[in-house]
Amino acid sequence: MSSGGAYGFDTPGSNPSVVHVSHEVNRPPEPEPELEESHPHHHRPHFPSFFGHHETTQDLGSYLEKKPTVRVYTKAETNYSLAIRDGKQWIKDEKYSTRVKDEEGFPSFALVNKGTAQAMKHSIGATHPVQLIPYNPDTLDESILWAESRDLGDGYRTIRMVNNIRLNLDAFNGDKEHGGVHEGTYLVLWEWAKGANQRWKIRIYYWSGSPEAEALAGGAGE
Repeated sequence: MSSGGAYGFDTPGSNPSVVHVSHEVNRPPEPEPELEESHPHHHRPHFPSFFGHHETTQDLGSYLEKKPTVRVYTKAETNYSLAIRDGKQWIKDEKYSTRVKDEEGFPSFALVNKGTAQAMKHSIGATHPVQLIPYNPDTLDESILWAESRDLGDGYRTIRMVNNIRLNLDAFNGDKEHGGVHEGTYLVLWEWAKGANQRWKIRIYYWSGSPEAEALAGGAGE
């Protein structure tokens, strides 16, 4: 994200023309993914009732549960994680990684929220918030496929559209010059500006009480 100067557009959420994709008629728009404070030692978060009524097929739920949970966070503020409301549990689905690569040869993946079964979709263009759509792992949809760049130092990479590596995931106004990352920070796509708010890590995350954490704890006691 460029530092200093005016951006020339409204902050995400203030523009009523932003389109949120949904397959249901008359359904309220889905919120964009946000950054929320991370509590790595807390129990699995409970989703609000708004998301509690989101229907997914049993097969899809089983598919997502079999995937390891990942935490997505930016170098600009490592204490915050990518979230939809209270849902910080994501999977990095690499089902099409060998079939779809970016122009530099890096494999593609989808970021899917376990609680809502929604995938993070490319925004409608630069400076616009990323979107959410229901996820179908059996459909190859490039609009929900992302790729990571080479290592930029300390394990951080850019996350960019698989079919346009010039647009990178950006924690909006997350650089120090513009207030930094905070709870509710929106994610947009932005051209590479070398900012810490454009550098990301995707790491396997074992929340307290998860089957993976319990398995590790059990193994440690043997």
